[in-house]
Amino acid sequence: MNDHVSDPTVHTDRSADSDDGTPSSLDLSVSGGANGIEATYDDMLRLGRLYGDTGDRLIEAAWEDKAEAADADLLASAVLSPDSFAAAEGAILDATYGPRGLVVRAATIEAQSLCFIGVVEIYRGADDARAAAVDALHYGFGYVVGYHLPGLALAGGLAVGTLHLVDPVLAEMGREEIIEYLEDHPEALQDLVDGGGGLLDGMAANPLTGPLMGALGLDGFHADTGAAADDLGDLLFGDYVGDLNEQYDGPVFDHQPPRDLEDLIEDLGTTAAGDIPDGVISIQRLTDADGNLSYVVQLPGTDDFVSEGAIRNMGSNLTLIAGDSTAYGDAIAQAMADADVPDDAPVMLVGHSQGGMQAAALAADPDFGYHVTHVVTAGSPVATAGIPDDVTVLALENTGDVVPLLDGEENPHGAHHTTVHAEVLSGSLGAADGQNHSLSTYESIASAADASDDPSIQAAIDSMHVHGFLGDGDEPVQSQTYTYQTQHGGQVRPAEIRDPLAMLGNLVP
Repeated sequence: MNDHVSDPTVHTDRSADSDDGTPSSLDLSVSGGANGIEATYDDMLRLGRLYGDTGDRLIEAAWEDKAEAADADLLASAVLSPDSFAAAEGAILDATYGPRGLVVRAATIEAQSLCFIGVVEIYRGADDARAAAVDALHYGFGYVVGYHLPGLALAGGLAVGTLHLVDPVLAEMGREEIIEYLEDHPEALQDLVDGGGGLLDGMAANPLTGPLMGALGLDGFHADTGAAADDLGDLLFGDYVGDLNEQYDGPVFDHQPPRDLEDLIEDLGTTAAGDIPDGVISIQRLTDADGNLSYVVQLPGTDDFVSEGAIRNMGSNLTLIAGDSTAYGDAIAQAMADADVPDDAPVMLVGHSQGGMQAAALAADPDFGYHVTHVVTAGSPVATAGIPDDVTVLALENTGDVVPLLDGEENPHGAHHTTVHAEVLSGSLGAADGQNHSLSTYESIASAADASDDPSIQAAIDSMHVHGFLGDGDEPVQSQTYTYQTQHGGQVRPAEIRDPLAMLGNLVP
């Protein structure tokens, strides 16, 4: 087992935390979860099905009661007392098939059941139709931008041309003003990203860029952002299998049992610290007083955007948005096998940025082989991952962070899928300490979520306690942390463009 018990070891000491217990002053907005509209839909469906079951039982009872009318003893009494026999027969029929009998009541309840279920389906259908209409509008917007972009790019550069089409005012702004605009209007970037497929198709339709797009294999139909990401990923980055570095001799981790969300994000920050080598992850085994096991897997995000050799590069981001498997995910599965994670033990995946995307993808993969019950993400675009409804998801998002917008969609609002938004505007879109995409920012958001009394947040946290991921300090929990360095293995497919850095550089004025 690759447990790396030798020094140097990175320890976490909860007793040394500087938190004074004062709740964070961040204002949170919450969507989805146990208190969300989808949970209400589910309650209505359950009520409708309960009515339907009750109606079925009443019909069965009516049939059984009607059979009493043919009871041999009752029929024999007709000779001795015709009047009482007739009254009994009439009462039985009235109670079963009469205007106030069980059959009429059953029919009424069945109708109510259909009404409840129908209302839910109407509302959900309206939501789906609205989402489809919005997607169509965004595709059309992206197409218009893509078609007109080449001419504007010739005049003033690609970036300025894009901004001019999104909003002419943006084209006149400086860098700091643009960042401030995106912090205040994140929906502008999300709308543009959601039209990414249309953007490529518009460029393919333009006489100036059409031949180039065709030569690059980008002239097909891209219905959505995922399809565009798939083609761009194939163009710029090769495919690899995942592997583990068996000779890894860098820092290893000794995470203490987490007590709350802030501890989880703090441990993630420790795993992703700047002095930690690329590709490193940690797997924490928690054993409660009864010997029950649970596992927390910490997954940092992108190490290098354009390096072909980095397992967490931009190619992995594009592949995840496209909904495909990655070398990173493959290596994570290998690490969990090496750590002897049982296939039936509860697993929580915690990830920042690309790490959260990968966590969501693994939770959605029926072939992953492990029992993922919980996913916690920080600054990750996970809306299109397709995580099953029975997996508890808590997504932390800073409204000033553009990264969670890069799938172009709003997160699902399922009964077990909760999104927590906080507004932290640092004036920088980067991931350095204190910036909008940084783990220190998300640690503050996690602290605010811990202090929140929102029912959806608390339901998610309570579920983490029940599954053994979070302790309350009253009962002893044993912890063992395993450290692994993920890396590329063999190449499956080379990139179609040999130098992605040069290709990306050519797109910037």
